Amino acid sequence: MEMSQRAADGWLQLVIAGRLDGYWAEHLEAGLADAIREGHHRLRLDLSSVSFISSAGVGVLVKFYKRLDAIKGVLVVERASGPVKAVLDMTRLTAMLVDDTPDDPATLTLGTTAVRRGLVCEVFELDAAARMRVTAIGGGEPVGSPADRGVSPVLLTCPSTAIAIGVGAFGSGDADGLHRFGEFLAVSGAAACLPADGTEVPDYLVATSGEAPSVRVSRGLVCEGSLLRHLRFESADRDQPTTLANIAAVCLEMAKAEATAVVVMAETTGLIGAALRRSPYESTSEDFFDFPDVRTRLTFTAEPAFRGSLALVAGVVQKTGGPVPATHLRPLGDGLSGHFHAAAFPFRAFKKGRLALADTVRTLFEDGGIQGVLHLLTDSRPVVGVGQSEFTRGACWIGAIR
Repeated sequence: MEMSQRAADGWLQLVIAGRLDGYWAEHLEAGLADAIREGHHRLRLDLSSVSFISSAGVGVLVKFYKRLDAIKGVLVVERASGPVKAVLDMTRLTAMLVDDTPDDPATLTLGTTAVRRGLVCEVFELDAAARMRVTAIGGGEPVGSPADRGVSPVLLTCPSTAIAIGVGAFGSGDADGLHRFGEFLAVSGAAACLPADGTEVPDYLVATSGEAPSVRVSRGLVCEGSLLRHLRFESADRDQPTTLANIAAVCLEMAKAEATAVVVMAETTGLIGAALRRSPYESTSEDFFDFPDVRTRLTFTAEPAFRGSLALVAGVVQKTGGPVPATHLRPLGDGLSGHFHAAAFPFRAFKKGRLALADTVRTLFEDGGIQGVLHLLTDSRPVVGVGQSEFTRGACWIGAIR
């Protein structure tokens, strides 16, 4: 199979020649996935030189037709060879794939374009008067210290108006639940947690019928209120990803506040962070991070993790002396500090233009496949340090913290 492409008039035309059997269908799937990943949501397929197509090839066409239709995109077969037309007629897919070509461009909600710190941003105003309130839970004592272990967890309800991160576990108070406490994040009525019980399998809850998920929390930050702005972004230089610190700085600038709650959904070239392997409540030492025991209590990404995934990141960023307690923050550089957690998912495309946070997050979780949860860090060690998490394109939601 051979495939070439040409972009024109808002469409990407893919010309495919050869066989689309079980072997080559995988190559077609990879090519279509790459096109969508690059931001092309309107695809025309020229199959006039395809000599054979099997059910595997048809399955790929249907899969990406549905995937693009879900994000207001389009996949259409503009030319079909005799063998292709015969199979599409036999499977009754001709009307869907060949004849259903829209005449008008997809309707998008357009924002204001701005360039900040090497990012090309499309900015949408949500509520100019919106503010968020931040609440800190625990954090006054070192993680896993005797004083920290003596603090009872707080049962936190996470409604659609809340953004929360910290150390916690699902469950309303089962007797043995303290050994599960690990990193969690909650955004717009959905919560993800990585239990520190040795399973290393992330879990999640999504609000249903108005019932918000609950998390027992030993330490964390909770931001509640309305969001100020929403933006879509991508690196001005597509070959040069942007860092988490850079995205956080842009969000802080656009919020025009001393502290900002941030939600990011973006394609990542790698996440840098750590996760608890054992709950702080399971510690028996004075210092949870004592060497060599720390190796059994904490896992750290020695190299970028979850490459090519879609990351849902939540947290706060502030200028020095801002309203968020310093004990809950880590240095980001340039006089900024922050605290961010991320949940990684398999890559999927979302429609262009303005996105509704609640619907976007719900879609992400309902599709399943959560890969992991991390406390994001900056590894600035000389020579051996691996830097910080990097992203290519995505969306942000910003809330100004009063």
